[in-house]
Amino acid sequence: MTSTEGFKRQGDHTYIAHFADSEKEVLLNLCEQIIELLAERRDHGHEDPLAAMVGITSHDSPPDDEVLHRLLPNAYTDQVDASEFRRYTESTLRQKKQAHAMSMRIHLKSSDDGDVDLDHDNANAWLGGINDIRLALGVRLKVENNSHEELELLSPDDPLRGVYAVYTWLGWLQETLLAALIDDFDEDEESALSNG
Repeated sequence: MTSTEGFKRQGDHTYIAHFADSEKEVLLNLCEQIIELLAERRDHGHEDPLAAMVGITSHDSPPDDEVLHRLLPNAYTDQVDASEFRRYTESTLRQKKQAHAMSMRIHLKSSDDGDVDLDHDNANAWLGGINDIRLALGVRLKVENNSHEELELLSPDDPLRGVYAVYTWLGWLQETLLAALIDDFDEDEESALSNG
């Protein structure tokens, strides 16, 4: 699917990639789906403005949607602990994941020539966003039940074949961004050791 080289480090703490129009279109579509999927659940359980301001909700059960459940899993196996933790954290986690997808969307939309140029913080947002998209696609592909070998053998006319191609491409893209970030970190470590 890719005609790019993925992300490369350029200078100190800058990461660039070039995306073809078709790649941008796929990424934008997936970002917008994640943003919509993560929209807040309506909270009718309380009218406490302080609780609403700090993100405490009355939601104490996992979402019904299997993709949302994967993106917002229970933090504990004990149901009481999991429910209490969810009330205090789900809203903030949704907002953070939406912010990652929005960061990707903004960079892609503002890239007329296909070049995406990220600083360190935005690179980390992209890592989170790509990971969330892959988790969502993984649920649709039933990656936990199907091996990669089984998915690679999907017939050419199976609609999941295209989804699997995007899933593997996103994994590669995430890997190139992570490698660029690690390369930057290693260089910073070497510099600190030689100056210390």
